[in-house]
Amino acid sequence: MKKILPICLALALTACATPLTPEQQADAAERAALAKKIHDNYVPVTYVSIACVDHTDTYVTGYSVQDLVSTRQYGGGSCGGTNAAGYPMPDKWRPGMKVKVQWKLDGKPWRETTTNIMRYNKAGMLFLHIFNNDQVRVVSSAETYPSSPDHPIARHATVPPPEEQ
Repeated sequence: MKKILPICLALALTACATPLTPEQQADAAERAALAKKIHDNYVPVTYVSIACVDHTDTYVTGYSVQDLVSTRQYGGGSCGGTNAAGYPMPDKWRPGMKVKVQWKLDGKPWRETTTNIMRYNKAGMLFLHIFNNDQVRVVSSAETYPSSPDHPIARHATVPPPEEQ
């Protein structure tokens, strides 16, 4: 009995180890390729709040900004407050980071544009600077607010800086 039990156990275990069919091999290869693509394209993010800075002659009554990856919109009511929306901001800036921004001026229809996120060193609060003539600039700043002289766009600016690429 002591000799038969290990043999039976070995036979039972090896019976389960059948080779994969070509379809199963293709499915496993497809899953491995997808896992590699996800790993290679992973972008670490920091979840930040959003604020709107109104540089227009008309009151901004609403705003939103689209997530860089999905179609989810984050935003709030009028400019001047902070929306703790948990916007997923990439930890590192890279060229070509564009976002769709929507805003509503008092008594006017919603407006929309796509603009670059200005270069930043560290992900921080996202500021949407809305100017006259449908000009928008987007700034991520971990250290400064628009009232600070070190912020990339002065709080009382009336003309937007050139859009960076």
